[in-house]
Amino acid sequence: MMSLTRTGRWAGAVAAAMAMAVVAAPADEAVQGVEHRLGGADRTYEMLVPPLPADQMKDMPLAVYLHPAADPQLDKAKRDYGPILAQRKCLLAIPKSKSTRMWLEGEDKMIADVIADARTRYSVDAGRILLIGVSGGGQVALLLADRMPEAFRAVVAVSTSPVVARGGKSAWFYPDRRVLKTCPYLVVNHITQGSALMYWRQVQAKLAPAGASISILPVTGPIAHYLPPPAELGPWLDAILAGKHPKPLPDPQQQAVAKMFAPAVEKLPKALAQAAQAADAKDFSVSGKLFELTVSAPGGFAPEGEPAEVDSTGAPLTQLRLGHAKWPITLRIDARATDKPMKDVLAAEAAAATARGMLYQVYRTDDLAAGGRTWQCTVGSITYPDRRRGWVSALFCHCAAAVKADPRRWLTVTVTDETQQPDADELAGILKTALSGVVVRPAKGASAP
Repeated sequence: MMSLTRTGRWAGAVAAAMAMAVVAAPADEAVQGVEHRLGGADRTYEMLVPPLPADQMKDMPLAVYLHPAADPQLDKAKRDYGPILAQRKCLLAIPKSKSTRMWLEGEDKMIADVIADARTRYSVDAGRILLIGVSGGGQVALLLADRMPEAFRAVVAVSTSPVVARGGKSAWFYPDRRVLKTCPYLVVNHITQGSALMYWRQVQAKLAPAGASISILPVTGPIAHYLPPPAELGPWLDAILAGKHPKPLPDPQQQAVAKMFAPAVEKLPKALAQAAQAADAKDFSVSGKLFELTVSAPGGFAPEGEPAEVDSTGAPLTQLRLGHAKWPITLRIDARATDKPMKDVLAAEAAAATARGMLYQVYRTDDLAAGGRTWQCTVGSITYPDRRRGWVSALFCHCAAAVKADPRRWLTVTVTDETQQPDADELAGILKTALSGVVVRPAKGASAP
């Protein structure tokens, strides 16, 4: 029987595992703040200067902090970002303006003036000028770097939506891959900004193979728009200031999902070996263009959704989809004819999920004998944002076998559990029943693929 203690809630299941450390400001680090005017009392900037001897204040890197448009929270920025930059002998300029439209018009002139003025007052290394922007300030930082990549060494965008408003219009921001080859981005978003994270992951998956450097860092914990610097920022800055491309960052969300599913993944092979067919199994059938499918499923399952007629490669597909009446557990059976090996089909499906910004992970692969066939079983998970439910993580077990040893005809059975608290014994029983009872025949009048 299924456990009634399942919550199916992402936050409750993994929030503790995903908690990220925040860079703490050293108690003995006194960062000096100096106010400078830019030709008027309403256009100023504050420079936070590292406490260094005069002979060490040469060729210093400069970071320009672009605050959120609605609520600047400059005291927090100075408290949190000042020390971590000072530790790296980096100046921190914080532009200020009395205009509420600071980040809507004229920002390029304002920031250019800050940088130009800073270079007259301090020994600034022109090759190590960084932009750090939060929210609307992050959008401005991305736009400026995209427009003038030679002027900036890197961009840190915090709580930044990729939908940018300019001239009364909104559009998705998509960086130039040529910019990212010389000006790396670090994008930091709270985990609740699911659509933004998914989009940034799409950009990363698309551009990284071309040599672009973009790092995505999801943050959990209390929901907040302003986010203090995560622990990963320090090493990332060290690489940037040393003139290197930062190494790819581990994804804490991906790690948390893997940890959440680890007990079920570890137990599943033994559970499958010991599982028996369900006593209350019922047969379901469907006929497609090439195949006729029949499968046995435990009680509680019934057909759902519209079955697909072609797979991800465009090959003919006969599909049967069953859903559980009580729990978000689905059983999908596919029979397809394709010239591609099944491992290539699976790789294409995994690549498609990654390209859409989802988190796709494979934990193990095993062979399983059932129903007179040897199945190639892959256990993994897929994680995606849902507007109603937040982040959803599903554990899946995908089993594939050739139809009558014909490598062009494949049968696949997949059980997917979205409860986020999967029961390995229960999944094993569902899968063993389906694998032992699945029958595939040519459809009436079907021609050879």
